[in-house]
Amino acid sequence: MDKLTAVTLIMVAAFAAQVLTSYFRSQRTRVPSNMKALSDENTDLKARIAALEAIVTDPGYELKREIARL
Repeated sequence: MDKLTAVTLIMVAAFAAQVLTSYFRSQRTRVPSNMKALSDENTDLKARIAALEAIVTDPGYELKREIARL
């Protein structure tokens, strides 16, 4: 193998490594297509949990539960 072939192979390998590194880095930062739907669902679930917490921590809730149990 002559020097020109060796230099060419090294340059091709370095270029391929750079392309692959860029490709894999972009794959990690890609946002899933359903991210908006998941974010909306998360917001809705947080609102429902807040409503349930308000009901359960209401002082009258425990009294109503005790009366219903009797």
